Amino acid sequence: MLRILCLVVCLIAGPVFAQQQSDLYHTEVQLTGSEKAESLAKKEGLVNVLVKVSGQQTIADNEVIKKALTQSDRYVTQMSFVDYDNAPRAIKLGYNSKMVLSLLTQTETSIWETPRKSVLVWIVNEYNYQRSIIWEQSNNSLITRIKDAANERGLPVMFPVGDFDDVTSIEIPDLWGNFKKPIADASERYNPQAILVVKVRGNRSTWTLFDSTPQNLVKTSKKSIEGQVSGSVQLADMINEVSDYFAKTYTKKLGAVASELETVSIEGIHTARSFFTIEKQLKQMNSVASVQINTIQGDKVTYALSLLGDYQQFNDELLSKNSRISLILEEPVAVAVDDEIKSDVMTEEVLDDGMPIVSEEMQVGAEKVQPVVHKYKLSAS
Repeated sequence: MLRILCLVVCLIAGPVFAQQQSDLYHTEVQLTGSEKAESLAKKEGLVNVLVKVSGQQTIADNEVIKKALTQSDRYVTQMSFVDYDNAPRAIKLGYNSKMVLSLLTQTETSIWETPRKSVLVWIVNEYNYQRSIIWEQSNNSLITRIKDAANERGLPVMFPVGDFDDVTSIEIPDLWGNFKKPIADASERYNPQAILVVKVRGNRSTWTLFDSTPQNLVKTSKKSIEGQVSGSVQLADMINEVSDYFAKTYTKKLGAVASELETVSIEGIHTARSFFTIEKQLKQMNSVASVQINTIQGDKVTYALSLLGDYQQFNDELLSKNSRISLILEEPVAVAVDDEIKSDVMTEEVLDDGMPIVSEEMQVGAEKVQPVVHKYKLSAS
């Protein structure tokens, strides 16, 4: 009875099709024969993840990212090895999503928004002057290559399965001619948010992207996006172009920097040359994402630093790179407002009913903790 009930529910609900879910924070990298193979793989893996999350193929050229890659170990949360019969050993890596997003925030760039649009991919292959639709259940290498490329870019894709409904709902000329109505009708059961039609002719392919749901495809005024690729990696090139379109069209600006923020003061800066030298040195440090000057008082300059690591990493790097700088050890002090002074201040301004105005900082028994400032001194050369 239970089995019959489940069957009825499935018939009512209709078919459910799974799209390829791309895990943005996991990747697999082949190991080389180098002694530093594991370290190199972690760096390459971090680049792979940053490309998927940001949607930018050139993200590794960013100066902040270049610094972070020297500390790729700290972003890794999962690691396992995979052995293949006919391929080099590989390593599967997972990266901390919060740290990756924090790093991308520090680059002050927009990223490809999530959740991302699911794309239904129709493939027509022409071979020996014969055209055929490539269905997912055929396990054709064209589908495998598109899936692999889509996974590298974080593009969610799915393919028509090729069952009776598919075969009877669309014909090859409909796809080859990019006719919207039959394409929309045949795609609706998959409920995609975009449709990609690919026409393969040997080592050349043309593609058309409809950035619309099947329900809106016929009536939308949005123009389709078209492209042409060729060569041995033509399908990977196509996926890169499609992914670049989505990444540029659907961007999200990350919020405030969710990283380590520290205030640092350096005294003993007496000349303009020293001032600019110290600032340049701070900006070039691997542990520093960005530098902002807060105040200049006499020979002391206070900086607000956005760090890629923690403060201890910064401190160690600073002291090792500049022998003239030394740390001034000083504990942060909690300053309590004196009751007598507070009383005098409160009576200076009163409301009409005689009650004093008490600010948040002057509450009785309250303590005001000064922000921690890490103090350093630059000695004379």
